[in-house]
Amino acid sequence: RVGRPAAARAAPAPRRARAVAQKQGMWLPGAPAPAYLDGSLPGDFGFDPLGLGADPDRLAWYVEAELTHARWCMAAVTGITFAEATGIQENWAQVADYDIALPTLVAIQFPVMGFLELKRFQGWAETGSSGVISKFPFDPLGLDSEDMRWREVKNGRLAMLAMMGILVQTCVYGNGPVAQLQSHLDAPFSNTIASAWGN
Repeated sequence: RVGRPAAARAAPAPRRARAVAQKQGMWLPGAPAPAYLDGSLPGDFGFDPLGLGADPDRLAWYVEAELTHARWCMAAVTGITFAEATGIQENWAQVADYDIALPTLVAIQFPVMGFLELKRFQGWAETGSSGVISKFPFDPLGLDSEDMRWREVKNGRLAMLAMMGILVQTCVYGNGPVAQLQSHLDAPFSNTIASAWGN
């Protein structure tokens, strides 16, 4: 069972006035929000049809997990698009040659990522903030604010959808997002999703 971070357990419940002011509307106009989603969380639009956040301990971990996945996807979408647009790598799905044998690469990556993830979880459990190794929160540029937290969640969710789209499109067509966009722009009425499934 994943417990809430110590900082979250010690903090008082958010004030209702602040929560209402922070909420930017419901995901579906007129839909009632679950009682445990009061608008105090960045990106809270009252959407939880499966009731996954009913457990406060789980909700705290889901918030952190969403941020982690969102950040990875924002980096991935930016990297994939930039690399293809600049010609560094034409197809992101192609296996790159790093001049290191795969077993060696895996043997290095697993302990390194395991260490970083363990430190991230320990820091989050103690502080309730995301960070790196011993820096919690990790904010070297001093950009942390309520507004930036909302922007991060919104852009992160968009990036997760974009990454899913890139992955599916690559599985169907075998090329990258820039090449697929160019193909569509060259013949917008014939190179579409419908024509792809029709073939």
